[in-house]
Amino acid sequence: MNKLAALLFLALAFPAWGLERVALQLKWKHQFQFAGYYAAIEKGFYREAGLEVELREAGPDTHVIDEVTGGRAQFGVGTSDLLLARADGRPVVALAVILQHSALVLLARQDAVPVVQSLAGKRVMVAPGESELYAYLRQEGVKDDAYRRLPLVFDPSVLIAGKVDAMSGYSTDEPFLLRRAGMAFSLFTPRSSGIDFYGDNLFTSEALLKAKPALVAAFRTASLRGWHYAMENPEEIADLILARYSRRHDKAHLLFEAGEMSRLMQPELVEIGQMNPGRWRHMADVYAEVGMLPEGFSIDGLIYDPRPPKLPAWAPPGIFLGIVAMVLIAAVAWRFAYFNRALNAEVLARKEAEQVARAHAAETSEINARLRQQLDEVAKLQTALKEQAIRDGLTGLYNRRYLDETLERELARARRDNLPLCMVLLDIDHFKRLNDTYGHQTGDEALRLLARKLLHHVRAEDIACRYGGEEFLILMPHIPLAVAADRAEGWRRVIEEIRLPGLEGEIGFTASLGVAAYPEHGRTPDELTHGADLALYAAKRRGRNQVVVYGPELEAGPSPSRRSRDT
Repeated sequence: MNKLAALLFLALAFPAWGLERVALQLKWKHQFQFAGYYAAIEKGFYREAGLEVELREAGPDTHVIDEVTGGRAQFGVGTSDLLLARADGRPVVALAVILQHSALVLLARQDAVPVVQSLAGKRVMVAPGESELYAYLRQEGVKDDAYRRLPLVFDPSVLIAGKVDAMSGYSTDEPFLLRRAGMAFSLFTPRSSGIDFYGDNLFTSEALLKAKPALVAAFRTASLRGWHYAMENPEEIADLILARYSRRHDKAHLLFEAGEMSRLMQPELVEIGQMNPGRWRHMADVYAEVGMLPEGFSIDGLIYDPRPPKLPAWAPPGIFLGIVAMVLIAAVAWRFAYFNRALNAEVLARKEAEQVARAHAAETSEINARLRQQLDEVAKLQTALKEQAIRDGLTGLYNRRYLDETLERELARARRDNLPLCMVLLDIDHFKRLNDTYGHQTGDEALRLLARKLLHHVRAEDIACRYGGEEFLILMPHIPLAVAADRAEGWRRVIEEIRLPGLEGEIGFTASLGVAAYPEHGRTPDELTHGADLALYAAKRRGRNQVVVYGPELEAGPSPSRRSRDT
């Protein structure tokens, strides 16, 4: 057996010697929520990165951050609690965001808790680490001592049976079981209060990142490859979960998870894993507002920089390192002088080859960097073109085309989940007079300024559109009619305070608003829009600068028209 054959024999006989074992601590039991990691194992992405990965399920008493900072796991799947952990002196580092919007919600019996403020005095199951929900409840005026907090048992059957009034859950998971049981439920999301946090954050410890930056980079890259594959092949991964990991959820449940996760990930608009420092800053500020973090808490060190670290000049390629390591182990074991001499000769030959390989690698790296830059530019252009197709050019709000596509989908979701959906139609009062008096440039500036005010005051999941001319439409999922009317009144007051600079002093204007709700006032897009339109017309007829909620009595009045609104 010649020298090369001996090396090949060792590589085949001991293939695992070149792999580094690491553990990923999941935040719950096996389900589609962790699909990307299953795909990375199944498709060999981790093995290609030189890693052998163990996935560990969590139980009710598992603290993922403690597992990682304590060194029992190298990586973990966490929540926005990473901010609180750093404030508590546990240096964790967020590597990638899987869900651009958190799936954490509060589920309640609809008859007992129609709105979130109804939680006062009710029995509520929330886990201690779900700080995002505590921040949401405080934001909504529900104090920590206003409700009876019970230990979370992670079983929606207690909610179905009426043993509790509300419990925390994931919008990607428990609603499937509640609908399957035929239960009418309320779903409260922190996003309705402007608390739009990331969800399912892949993280590690600062200690591991400093000690083994190349390992961290390799694990992150392989994991994101797995997530891309999983979201493009959900049925295949659902079958994989059932075959190798868990049959706790059936295939229909797993595919429901996949669909809801795609909606929260938005992979067609945002690259999987992307993190925005401004978003983390906002999350820290929200925690500070409700007293869970100090004001101005620094997020330095929290966010991982994915740019690859520079390897030492002496570091050989991974394959060669694995072969040399196996040869050295074999040499020590066998203690044959001849093999030692052969090994030394091979090392010298490899070093000479490395010098040539490094030169080629540097050239290849430069080409790859240019290619990645070009791909990034193409991706940004594609995103910009998608946005341009659905945005109004003057105001930046969604356009009528996007509304027509979205309204039917939101109504279908409201029907499916038995949730409210409200619509507000808004029209600037005497807009034609403003244009004729001050010019179209002033009119356009009024539209732009009003749009900016709306974007500042609507929730992340609200859909604000320019409906046409001086008309705007805001669609509000999961909001009951009374709350929608209060929000509309708040917008009316904000608009009333807007001032535009003019040659003869500041210029103000007002708006009239009409409110309609599903299912009370309409079950189709046309019925709902008709109701909001009649209510808006009634606000105009009653003197403008007011909010009117649709009622059947409005059908008896004259039909609305643009001309009658402006006169």
